[in-house]
Amino acid sequence: MSLFKKWTRPVRLPATPERRLSAGKNTITQSAFQQAVVSADFFESQHSGHDLIKTKLSAPFDEMLVRFPKVHRVTTPLPVLTAVDPEDYKQSSSPLELTWDRLGALETWADSPEKVRDSWRNRFIFAVEDLDQGHPGLRLPQIGALHAIAAHFSVGREFEPATVVLPTGTGKTETMLADLVYRRERKMLVLVPSSILRNQIGAKFSTLGVLPAAGAIPVEVARPFVTKITKGIGTVGHAEAIVTASNVIIATPDILKASAPDALRRLLEGCSTLVVDEAHHITAATWSEVRDRFTAKKMIQFTATPFRRDERKVDGKIIFNFKLGDAQEAGYYRPINLRSVEEYGDQTTRDQKIVAEAVAVLRRDRNELGLDHLLMARTRTKERAEEVWKHYRKLAPEMKPVLVYSGPGRKTGNAKSMAQLYDRGVNGSRIVVCVDMLGEGVDLPNLKIAALHDTHKSLAVTLQFIGRITRKGDDKTIGEATVVTNIADPEAERKLGDLYAEGADWDKIIKRLSEERIEQELRLQDVVAGLKSKGTLHNQLSLWNLRPRFSTQIYRTRCLAWSPTLYTRVLKARDESWYALDEPQNLMVGGRPP
Repeated sequence: MSLFKKWTRPVRLPATPERRLSAGKNTITQSAFQQAVVSADFFESQHSGHDLIKTKLSAPFDEMLVRFPKVHRVTTPLPVLTAVDPEDYKQSSSPLELTWDRLGALETWADSPEKVRDSWRNRFIFAVEDLDQGHPGLRLPQIGALHAIAAHFSVGREFEPATVVLPTGTGKTETMLADLVYRRERKMLVLVPSSILRNQIGAKFSTLGVLPAAGAIPVEVARPFVTKITKGIGTVGHAEAIVTASNVIIATPDILKASAPDALRRLLEGCSTLVVDEAHHITAATWSEVRDRFTAKKMIQFTATPFRRDERKVDGKIIFNFKLGDAQEAGYYRPINLRSVEEYGDQTTRDQKIVAEAVAVLRRDRNELGLDHLLMARTRTKERAEEVWKHYRKLAPEMKPVLVYSGPGRKTGNAKSMAQLYDRGVNGSRIVVCVDMLGEGVDLPNLKIAALHDTHKSLAVTLQFIGRITRKGDDKTIGEATVVTNIADPEAERKLGDLYAEGADWDKIIKRLSEERIEQELRLQDVVAGLKSKGTLHNQLSLWNLRPRFSTQIYRTRCLAWSPTLYTRVLKARDESWYALDEPQNLMVGGRPP
């Protein structure tokens, strides 16, 4: 090799070929290295017809050969590339496009989950975003959540489930990716509520999302082996193959429930960490069945709303709570504009009035303001969705309205509708009519107009919906969000009435409603933690789900000294009972079998 550098110029290194493995009806994939542009120094090499290029990347990307056209291949462990355009092979400030000729050491680089984890060792960087100075990085809530997760799992061998509250649009998925690399998780199972979200998150794990661009990891860090469970696992052998060959496994509860019981048991035993996305679903039976098998193991629950529409609790300790007000102040949410109609007529008349107002806003945003906005019309049932869809087709056929809802025969139709929404070309759709909301976690920052044909009746759903349309996004063609609603809707829940009132300041009201509700959860968390300090009631039932009934007796006493555990003296000898006692707060809860 010559000691003298020929020149320096940027080169575009191509992605390495995808690795694919099969386990029954499911597939494990890995795209170990993504395409990257890096600076390279060019030297003459010891091999005739080849130049040696050196980069600042780690091995095996630090030294590679570039083979000239029509030159015989040589035997070397170094990766070998060729120029896509040989005429461009000269000193220049533009990237030289390269393609792989021979992979060399890359054939076996990061070719197992263990090697992938080794490549992550001490490679994570806590780069902090500073948009004013033009510095990319992680957002402060993401960094705070990562530190909270690391602290929670740093002591002991058995762990209480951890809940991370991050408002929609603050970077929840990237926090999961960062945690995977930062703590070098061995086998991570990610539970998601829908197949759409499974595919979306699976794609982000496969590439590690924006982490390289944010400076949180070097561009050459190995990407993980990812399995998206799309079919029920039929045998223990297939489950074993998935566990052995994967870094990350992503599934919906329904798919896991469709697996053979022994196969599911083996899969869950082999995973070291459970991550639950949209954790307000966690108390549903199918979610809980998986969650319960991770008792005392590492479990992280991510949610924007740590409470459910059915008022059941999201079990687990809230270890990090980034308030909605903080997200607003940090600029992660854009302001929300309310466009209200007041129509007391029949259902068809009310729908037509909302359609006219919503389409007018969409046309204004797109045609007058030059904003690439999409409109979501929300209904309660698929029958209502089909009815409302016809109104939009009639009034705005040029916007190509589509339908999205769950049910038999909708899998193909939904996929086609979503593809049209993501299509920014002339054939793309600009209006989607859906039941409730689009699948949670769907990444559509252009979704900035919402028409509420059926009002949300739950604070949890309302907050999720608001987060969906107010996320900031990086595209300058994305402006402020607008909500169109009928303030004459007689069904709106009383506690949400001020949200839909004429002239309401949504930004302030949503902040207050969200933070007050989460504060209730935090106070309950303190009560539950105190009650667990003494007694065994929490071993018999979840203290999070205590609901006083008419048979409950509540006593309050002003005595200075009391011995509440002596209640057993008034029970019969064979009676069985349990209690939970918080001595500092003088609070006790007792119970007995029915």
